[in-house]
Amino acid sequence: MGLQSSLFSGVAGIDSNGSAISVISDNIANSNTVGFKSSRAEFVDVLSGNLGSGGGGTIGSGSRLSGINQNFTQGSLENTGVTTDVAVDGGGFFIVQDTQGVFYTRSGIFRLDSSQNLVNAQDQNVQGFGITPGGLPNGALGNINLSTVSSSPSATTEVDVNVNLDPNDSSSGTALQFNHTDPVTSSNFQTGIRVFDSLGNPRNVLIYFKKNSAASNSWFYLAGVNRSELDFANMGGNFATFASTPATQFFPVQSGTLTFTTDGALLTEGTTALTVPYDSDGDGTTNQNEATPGNAGGWDWLGGATLSQSLVFDFGTPPAGTDQTTQFGGSGSAGGNNFVRFLNQDGFSAGSLSSIDIDENGFVTGSFSNGQTQRLAQLALATFANINGLARVGKNNWLESNDSGNPIVGSPNQSSFGALRAGFLEQSNTDLAEEFVRLILAQRNFQANTRTISTTNELLANLVVLGQ
Repeated sequence: MGLQSSLFSGVAGIDSNGSAISVISDNIANSNTVGFKSSRAEFVDVLSGNLGSGGGGTIGSGSRLSGINQNFTQGSLENTGVTTDVAVDGGGFFIVQDTQGVFYTRSGIFRLDSSQNLVNAQDQNVQGFGITPGGLPNGALGNINLSTVSSSPSATTEVDVNVNLDPNDSSSGTALQFNHTDPVTSSNFQTGIRVFDSLGNPRNVLIYFKKNSAASNSWFYLAGVNRSELDFANMGGNFATFASTPATQFFPVQSGTLTFTTDGALLTEGTTALTVPYDSDGDGTTNQNEATPGNAGGWDWLGGATLSQSLVFDFGTPPAGTDQTTQFGGSGSAGGNNFVRFLNQDGFSAGSLSSIDIDENGFVTGSFSNGQTQRLAQLALATFANINGLARVGKNNWLESNDSGNPIVGSPNQSSFGALRAGFLEQSNTDLAEEFVRLILAQRNFQANTRTISTTNELLANLVVLGQ
């Protein structure tokens, strides 16, 4: 019986070491598989019987495979430069779903499909949280679909003006001497900026500056647009009867005064409407003196946008402010030192999605054609009480099991979840040097077990000869 049992012990050793070679081969084959986690074959000894009552009389019967243990250590991160490639730097698994169910993976090869769903290389939908109007995750787990994402327009509410007005400019009278039918000649300096109405339509606002001859270091400003852009019928008062032609004639809607200190700093910024002559019937002759309408009633755009849009023109921080509009000389000639530093406004048109970025917290942020950015979703991660209990199902995926426990879902870079690295992929954690050493040992063990079988066979043959 002893010799015969050694045959079975050898067979068991061949089987177990053969399994170890299979596991090692799988690790080596997946050394370039993104998100792959290597495995290790684990063995236990097998008992065939006991010759006596003591433990020393126990006879072994070889070994058998007790299980395959997965190694979930972090793999190295490779820079791909693709914004939708994402790696988990730390704990957690991406959650993906298809018609077969919910799976978990460390492979972050993601892309947008033809329906603008964020999917992985196997066309499984990546799961994430929706975003509240305040830009926070809403906790509702689902597919990340960007097909309906857009950036709504926002009407301009404020215009920041940073210009320098030349103190050497010649004074050209009072505001009543500003002629809106000939604004260039009847002013000292002009500039313009594009603003947006409530529909996102661009409107080109011109701002004219006229030096006040009645007071030192004092200027008038008049802001307006072409007559064709205004809905005179809704302006009220005498403006309701004004003609909208000629279409390209400048019409001042809003006005005010600016005063400066003797050092050129902004002293006051007045918003009282100025009274200027208007051409009410569009014949080219000014025939009616009126206060500019926008200071009280707002900007009444033609074309269906919200009427009475309020625009605040911010020229700086009085008193004695030099952060924006100033009155500094320097050129030596009148008007030579009028210039624009910058003009800003806070409105924008509607925009379509141009690109997406994913930050370390998993937020998917869209960049739109109108220059705006917006959070669109947040990638979700999952972990388990026993990650070694996850069932490996192929395609870089794992499935929850009774051994792993239920998934714990959360946001990246919080609690036990790792941070996300966009533009990177986690490589296989297979250590080729270690695998080759294990392969050599498994090979030697396999060969040794075949030797025990051949030796036992020779001894049994000798026994047969004794009986002849």
